[in-house]
Amino acid sequence: MDIKNKKLTIFFELIIVIFSSVISALGLHVFVYPANFAPSGFDGISAMLQKLTGLNAGIYLAIFNIPLLIWAYFKLNRKYVIYTIIFTIISSALLYIFELINLYQYVSTTDRILPAIFAGIILGIRTGLMIKIGSSTGGIDIIACMIQSKKPHLDLEKSISVMCYVIILISVFVYDNDITCILLSIVQIFTMEKAMGFILKDNRNAVEVKIITKDPELLKEKILFKLKHGATVINCTGMYTGEPRYMVITIINIRQIGELTGIIRELPDTFIYHSDVTGVRGNFRWKKTDEPH
Repeated sequence: MDIKNKKLTIFFELIIVIFSSVISALGLHVFVYPANFAPSGFDGISAMLQKLTGLNAGIYLAIFNIPLLIWAYFKLNRKYVIYTIIFTIISSALLYIFELINLYQYVSTTDRILPAIFAGIILGIRTGLMIKIGSSTGGIDIIACMIQSKKPHLDLEKSISVMCYVIILISVFVYDNDITCILLSIVQIFTMEKAMGFILKDNRNAVEVKIITKDPELLKEKILFKLKHGATVINCTGMYTGEPRYMVITIINIRQIGELTGIIRELPDTFIYHSDVTGVRGNFRWKKTDEPH
């Protein structure tokens, strides 16, 4: 990928980061906080602390995320961390500003389920867009990525889900022992997952990738040591040109799609396509102990 196209890609990705930051702050301020329920992850923790202390949730999000991101900067992909830092700073600042200017908040007089649904849609779009460009919205996702960078064979999706639901269960004690807050949180998470899946065109944990290339050695280090996944190489022939080619087949996590497509853009004469994978069994991640020969 030439310098001009690379700069253009970065520009559009930054627009997506800024847009995601704005809708994230709007979703939380307009729909979540006035409805008195906690979304999942650090957003939920910050919402509960705002309710208990009166201090703006944006401040808590910055306090939790910034030190974690500084640490992650030396452990994870730099682009992933930088975009997440920008997202965190903008969304946290906007939450503070929205409260300062007393921006409109939606308060339902009939059914509180509406704020949960719309919050789920907005936060799902936000999360999906950030994942699609190879980044995240911070919080628990950063912790999970750092753990997985050290232990790539672990499946952390279930652990993340458990942590999120624990946060939601705790919220009942914050919101006056009203079990409705738990039900609203579950509706918000369900809607968020659907919206995120729509943006990503997939809400599963694994994706099969097939790469057609002239030189699979250029991909070897990237797939084995950067993405930390195994791969299979198959000899093949171009139907039109009759020239020899190689097909590299690998299974990756959905969150790594953005990173892999970024790698492919830098390689000449390379074609990639991916599809959903169901019924994955066994370990498809390359382990640190599996040193290639």
